[in-house]
Amino acid sequence: MIKYITALIMYFNVLHPINAQGIKVTLSATDKQCKTGSASISILSGASPIQYLWSNGATTDYIENLEAGNYLVTVTDGNAKDTTISFIITETICEPIAENNFTPNGDAFNDTWNISRLDYFPEFELIVYNLWGQQVHHQSKQYVPWGGTQFGLPLPDGAYYYILFLKKSDNHKFIKGDVNILR
Repeated sequence: MIKYITALIMYFNVLHPINAQGIKVTLSATDKQCKTGSASISILSGASPIQYLWSNGATTDYIENLEAGNYLVTVTDGNAKDTTISFIITETICEPIAENNFTPNGDAFNDTWNISRLDYFPEFELIVYNLWGQQVHHQSKQYVPWGGTQFGLPLPDGAYYYILFLKKSDNHKFIKGDVNILR
């Protein structure tokens, strides 16, 4: 007889041990963020040998490259006791990460402002403003690290403020913050 246990797995969440038919297991999963998700199962008690059967056909205690969706894993121990656990890999937002400071002084170290993960947002729009609210930089669709210039001339040291629209046509999804130029 198979017992079904349903669990919603959140980002890097580890469930409390599950005990069904004498097999005690824990399941952990990583939701899909930027890339694909993964899941693993740990056996806390049960007779050897332990067999695993995931809904994608894998037979190991760890699976990866999981797209968002519903999954099952059946664990069977050496005494033919089994349990099936269902779980969900959700897709979480993969937000860009902007550096807070950069030093465009020509030493080839940290000379540009970098924003990671923008390649996941091909329709982005980035606008940078100075302290007085004047636009000093703009770009969209293809990210090129910014060197702290306006019209080809270096901007002075100080704080600048940016708005990063994740999709140019949707002004409701944006990230805002500040970046410091230190020369």
